[in-house]
Amino acid sequence: MNSINFFDRMGIMLFWGSESSLLDHLAINLTDPLAWIPFFLTLLYIVLHNHSNKRERLVCLAAVCVTLALSAGVCNLIVKPLVCRVRPCNVPELREMFHVVKGYAENNYSFFSSHSANYTAIATFFILLVRHKVMTALMVALALINMWTRLYLGQHYLSDICVGMLWGIVSGYIGWRVYKKYSHQELQVTPLAPTGFKMQDLYLSAIIFMCTLLFVVLM
Repeated sequence: MNSINFFDRMGIMLFWGSESSLLDHLAINLTDPLAWIPFFLTLLYIVLHNHSNKRERLVCLAAVCVTLALSAGVCNLIVKPLVCRVRPCNVPELREMFHVVKGYAENNYSFFSSHSANYTAIATFFILLVRHKVMTALMVALALINMWTRLYLGQHYLSDICVGMLWGIVSGYIGWRVYKKYSHQELQVTPLAPTGFKMQDLYLSAIIFMCTLLFVVLM
């Protein structure tokens, strides 16, 4: 513990584990990308339903792929193999001091967090794409929830999460710039979100998001 810098030490003390079986249950399930499949499918539906033709849909999907390729590729293929930082849950000294939830401990490296990078990248992209407070709130919540799960489960130090978040913002912005460069989507002059996205689709995404959280609590 003494070898860890003050910033990461505070992160461990504040976020890693608890005595709550409910929080254990939420963290272990919400950190699984499979839990978010219904919400991801809703985002796909929003992309397909709110673009005027096949070309525009493909441009948007390609921009999403660029976003994820940047966030995940740089993290998993370049930075993690170079830095080789052991996850806190795999450090013997820390395992003795803190609660490892249900023995959950991934074996690859810690710096920086691919969960943080990927979810922040997607959040940034869709916030810039849709530009409406409903989508902004959902995507910020999505990113923060997944960052919390990684800290709570002892999978990452706080610095891993923060660097991942910063790279995610950069990746999401680059992906959005790719979309803007190649998209010819025209804004619709109807009572929609400022960028033309249908409000009923945004409310649908909010419903699916809340249902996902409720399902995870009850499962």
